[in-house]
Amino acid sequence: MSDQSNQSELETHLFFLCTQVVYRRNHLLQDALRPLEILPTEYRTLSAVLRKGPLTMQELAQWTAYERTRVTRILHAMEAREWIVRSTSEHDKRSVVVQITDRGREMFWQAKVIVDQVTDQAMSDNSEEEIAQLRHGLTVLRKKLIAMES
Repeated sequence: MSDQSNQSELETHLFFLCTQVVYRRNHLLQDALRPLEILPTEYRTLSAVLRKGPLTMQELAQWTAYERTRVTRILHAMEAREWIVRSTSEHDKRSVVVQITDRGREMFWQAKVIVDQVTDQAMSDNSEEEIAQLRHGLTVLRKKLIAMES
């Protein structure tokens, strides 16, 4: 196989493309969110807790796709800014539940405006049909990968 075909194989490999998209979007978000002093990881965490309700650490790690140790570090900084609170679960005293605060909710909505602008600009060359097809394909792939983890 020639070097050129190896190169094109990499550049069209689905998981390479997914990684590139996520990395480059996160880089743009980090720059765009800097004035609000919130990181993309913190935004994603606020989003998960706001949209899915109070979550255990395990659930939060699953929804954000972050390792539990990373979630712990992220939450420590967020708790210091009073964006979230952690408490012991009523059902399982060994489990910690994360909830968003009013301050965290306010930060999320401020950041969401910026995130939506960056996302809309990044996807402006795609039709609604292309976006729907991509969303469907990635949803199927995500479900399959989750099933393979079990």
